[in-house]
Amino acid sequence: MPESHPLVIKGLGHAYGSNRALSGVDLSVHCGEFVSLLGPSGCGKTTLLRSVAGLVNPAEGTVSIDGRIVNAAGGIAVDASDRGVGLVFQEYALFPYMTVAENIGYGLHTPNMERVSGLMAVTGLTGLANRKPSELSGGQQQRVALARALAPRPALLLLDEPFANVDAGLRASLGRVLKRLVRDEGVSVLMVTHDQDSALAMSDRIVVLGVGDRGGFVTQDGPPADIYVRPATAEVASLGGPALLLSAQASDGTATSAIGELELLEPRHGPVTVVVRPEQAHFLIDPTGNAVVRSVQFHRTHHRLRCTSPVGEMDVVVAINEPLPAIGDQGLVRVRGPVWALECD
Repeated sequence: MPESHPLVIKGLGHAYGSNRALSGVDLSVHCGEFVSLLGPSGCGKTTLLRSVAGLVNPAEGTVSIDGRIVNAAGGIAVDASDRGVGLVFQEYALFPYMTVAENIGYGLHTPNMERVSGLMAVTGLTGLANRKPSELSGGQQQRVALARALAPRPALLLLDEPFANVDAGLRASLGRVLKRLVRDEGVSVLMVTHDQDSALAMSDRIVVLGVGDRGGFVTQDGPPADIYVRPATAEVASLGGPALLLSAQASDGTATSAIGELELLEPRHGPVTVVVRPEQAHFLIDPTGNAVVRSVQFHRTHHRLRCTSPVGEMDVVVAINEPLPAIGDQGLVRVRGPVWALECD
């Protein structure tokens, strides 16, 4: 991978005393690429991000930013303040005594009100220049933090759980603002998040970290569609969203399971674990069926059923124009279309 890329990480490892946080992590971010780090608590996502920012000095491996080695073999080569990265914390870390305009302009080497005004306009903060952070909503504070991080035109933007303190209803709109901003600014992004919906919707690539005996390690690195449709492990499948992990016996392009014969995305042989997403499952009302509807939830474009079945509880999606079963209805669960199968060790 060319060293001119905004970020290249090789063999990154770190420990806090006897607790290993990361082990042998390789990761690159291409120019203009939006990459998300996804993984369970304790997998080292935040340690990795803070190593890039210069807030943690990793014991092993190298970190290169925009072609410069900033960390190597436990030593700091470039201080955090000189790395040329923008950083947005989960808590935003705005200066409470500064106005919106002053916060945004803080990182500029020389005052530039044209740059500050331009960022306020594209982030929807026009008219709020003289307000203090305490006078803003959570969504507005997040926009100020983003604008401040982008003001010096960094090549790399680091985001630490940027939507954690924002109401669920605002996340989609703020995500669109962020995606447009980084595209227009031509900046590359590395985002740490627990929110799989945001990661899947916004990322060009997702790097999934798992937890091992020696700390966090990369379990899968690929486009969002691959993470969701073709997860490398059962853990990755669960991180990608709701999924039924079902034992089955595969033979070429099909697998036999407790809920019937399943078509596979790729040929497999022998014992497998099939990944069934809610939108792949279909509920057929049948008084003699062995599945029962336990709850029904409306989700704008569809209803989601929670059913008990021979393979345990599972979610089923019912399109808005399809007959809607009621709580207590019996039926059969069938799977539509090909599904992904993980080979068993």
